[in-house]
Amino acid sequence: MRFIFIIISFLFFTNLVLAQDEGSVTMRRNKPRADTNYIKSYKDYLALGIFIAAPVNTLTLTPKDSLIKPTEYKTNLSSVIGFTGAYKSVTASIGFRIPVEPDLTSKYGTTKFKAFAIGTQKTKFSVRFDYRKVAGFYNGDSLIKIPGSTETYFKRSDVESRQFMVSGLYNFSWKKYSYQSSFNFSEHQLKTRVGFIMKSSISFNRLNSDSSLINLNQTATNQQKVQQLNYTSFLIGPGMGLNVVIAKRVYFSMMLFLSFDYVSYAFVSNDNSKTRNESLTGFFEGRMALGYHSKRFYAGLKFVGDKVAVQTTDYKVENLFGAVTLDVGYRFNAPGILKKVYENTFTKFLGL
Repeated sequence: MRFIFIIISFLFFTNLVLAQDEGSVTMRRNKPRADTNYIKSYKDYLALGIFIAAPVNTLTLTPKDSLIKPTEYKTNLSSVIGFTGAYKSVTASIGFRIPVEPDLTSKYGTTKFKAFAIGTQKTKFSVRFDYRKVAGFYNGDSLIKIPGSTETYFKRSDVESRQFMVSGLYNFSWKKYSYQSSFNFSEHQLKTRVGFIMKSSISFNRLNSDSSLINLNQTATNQQKVQQLNYTSFLIGPGMGLNVVIAKRVYFSMMLFLSFDYVSYAFVSNDNSKTRNESLTGFFEGRMALGYHSKRFYAGLKFVGDKVAVQTTDYKVENLFGAVTLDVGYRFNAPGILKKVYENTFTKFLGL
């Protein structure tokens, strides 16, 4: 009887150990990876690049009262130059405004521009933080003719727009379709493919000035004159993308999103009174890119834009920002010190 008990106990503990070994094997399985027949990754390289962008930023304030003319503000931005860097799952960029010609400054005024971005470049799900500040606009429909001088516009150096945004993008077709190949250059789409994606973002925005943002007549009260607009935007939108590959290295990409934007806002009038409310708007957004990939060198021309629309009881405020960007970069072998620093920081604490 004791012999049978020992045999049964031995078999029980043997099965238990095998089950534990089997579980440990399951835990050690590699994470699912993209299909290498469709996507090639360059994330183990240190990618450094330079870009030149031609940005466009317009602010349009349309009163509900049709008798009041909409106010449109534009920026005097000739171009922006910046630098990009990427390694493993992290990418970052920073941009600076190139000085504008004096003739254009005298006509349109001076616009100050600062932008910074950092994010992940995962194939399936990526996150990005953006900061953008634009100060100095001119009224696009207020042309002033000065005798003996050139035409100029009504300048609003006091108008300032600032945005903090965290956005995420989920790629449903991540195994065969790469969003990163056209807009972050960390991957290379090898075959033509259609993909379905979802994007979302939360952003805090502030639009302010020293006086009224709306062109109202002189009889308007201080309460009617909007001096500042603070709004928080929650945006989500499904989209579809197409990557067309030509001769294995040349690509053309196009994306289209149907975005829904819930905005919680607060108007601050000249007399410091506040009006709070919410709005929901829907609109289409598009992105396009054309470029070239090799193992080390990459280049691309892309158009990316974002829009925040606030529909209030008295006004509709649209903040549209878009940029045509030329990127050129090279992929280097990552130095050993960078690998160690990355493993001891991003990998250790964030699992990237």
